Amino acid sequence: MSGRLNHYIKGYLKIQITGYGPERFLNLCGTKGIELWEINDTGGIIYSCISLKNFWEIRPMARKARVKIRVVSRYGFPFFLHRNRKRKLFAAGLLCFFISLYILSLFIWDIHFEGNSQYSYEVLLKYCMTQDVHYGMKKSQVDCQALEEGLRSAFPEITWVSAQVSGTRLMIKIKENQAISRIPEKEETPGDLVASRDGVITSMIVRRGMPLVSVGDEVKQGQILVSGALPVTDDGGQVIKTNYVHSDGDIIASTSYEFSRNLPLFAQTEVKTGRIRKGMYVQAGSHSFFFLLPRPEGTSWNVLTEEKQLHLFENFYLPVYWGNIRAEEFISYEHPYTDEEKKEAAEKFSSEIWKNLRGKGVQILKNHVKILDNESLCQITVEIQAEESIGSFQAVQVPTEELKETNNLNERN
Repeated sequence: MSGRLNHYIKGYLKIQITGYGPERFLNLCGTKGIELWEINDTGGIIYSCISLKNFWEIRPMARKARVKIRVVSRYGFPFFLHRNRKRKLFAAGLLCFFISLYILSLFIWDIHFEGNSQYSYEVLLKYCMTQDVHYGMKKSQVDCQALEEGLRSAFPEITWVSAQVSGTRLMIKIKENQAISRIPEKEETPGDLVASRDGVITSMIVRRGMPLVSVGDEVKQGQILVSGALPVTDDGGQVIKTNYVHSDGDIIASTSYEFSRNLPLFAQTEVKTGRIRKGMYVQAGSHSFFFLLPRPEGTSWNVLTEEKQLHLFENFYLPVYWGNIRAEEFISYEHPYTDEEKKEAAEKFSSEIWKNLRGKGVQILKNHVKILDNESLCQITVEIQAEESIGSFQAVQVPTEELKETNNLNERN
């Protein structure tokens, strides 16, 4: 609790010190450990603040320093109660307020995550809700140890979790592993590598399996590139059995993409008029109250809000929200796309495609953007030449009689 709040709750006085030795009086109070603050010397008359408890202990020091003490003002909760002692309804309302505050302090009104970078706040909060940990639940029902264990099990990259309830806030501190959490297990499922797209093979590295294509071959989507079926022949070249392995390799091919997007001939543009309406809103639990002048009929407005949550102390949050509302009027109209706007739209469309393909590991070699106009719309076409890995694993059904031999082969490898 801060010193200022402590003084207010216990009550304090503003006193006037006059007489022979006010400086000696201050020194005597300091020696006895009596706290004085907001000391102000106005030319022989000293004003200071002192707690209600310490006020009754300064008489010996005042007599010794030959000073007179006069109370100028009274502050704090005890004096507030004394002034309003005859206001029964006010006292009842104040009592209800503190009872409500106590009841609200028994629940969780804010869930705070700290240290998370790989997992977003929304993802972690959604998991907590699946474990019946949510806003408005009783603090006594929060099992911090179970929540910690659950988070570590559900999210492999989380190596350390600390959950604790402070005030009306559930504090969850997280440490994530930045390195690879585990070494992938070797996959032994028999299968082939097939082409995930049409293309022309530019390079091949086959680690397991039998290659069926070579560099320079043109392949179609779904075509088998590396077979997981390894035939075993006798001296005469006859196939006596077939072993099946999990095909593995890097198959790189030159591929092509074509994307199109249609734009209408007219663009919708919004222009601010400069007229602004300001207001505020308050939300208590599920009840909301908005204070904003109604918009004139036939006008359009964009509304922005800024929300804050009420908290008395650092970790004492309450289910009360408020915020400012700012509404800006705008008018919209249609106009034909200019050549510059078409070019900007094409560049934005091309940038979106590049970002999406690069996220999938596609290396873009060339791209060509075309803008075609006709009577009804404008068409943007993006043609891309790329290079990417097209080997996609596809499991195969192994005959029962050969399954045992395949398993023995995998164990030896």
